[in-house]
Amino acid sequence: MKKIILGISSSIAAYKACDLIRMFVKGGYSVHVVTTENALHLVSPLTLETLSGNPVYSTQYSRDRREMGHIELKSDASLFLVAPATANIIGKFANGIADDLVTTTFLSVDCPIIIAPAMNPNMYAHPAVHRNIRTLKYWGIEFVEPAMGEAVCGDEGLGKLADINEIYAAALNVLEE
Repeated sequence: MKKIILGISSSIAAYKACDLIRMFVKGGYSVHVVTTENALHLVSPLTLETLSGNPVYSTQYSRDRREMGHIELKSDASLFLVAPATANIIGKFANGIADDLVTTTFLSVDCPIIIAPAMNPNMYAHPAVHRNIRTLKYWGIEFVEPAMGEAVCGDEGLGKLADINEIYAAALNVLEE
């Protein structure tokens, strides 16, 4: 069974990760969820654990484990998918900042990585965000581009999380290579 690490950052679109987990589990994949601390304000660990059948990891160090979470998680992973990925998490990835479990996992995995951005259209349009995305693409990281539409705040434009089916299809392409 192929192992997927699903990183969830603190976008309002975090709830859509639940549908991704269900799709992967139904497809026969083992899903291991890592979240930023703030993502857990938007979707509960119990929901993520129930859907994935695995513990949810949100802190780098745990008292009941001998190994550090990001080192343990990376072993035998077939894919690291970050959906949704905020401007903050993309910036941290591009600049080698490792201050939470999602960013340390990013730096420690040696499997393919897919990032699905989700943020306000004005944030997505900012030159700093595009510089960070260019850097990550240069490193060989695949992106599932965001969709056009209305953000929660009412702004219109490019920045909404791509359709879940599109993200799932991109992941399957990588997993089946």
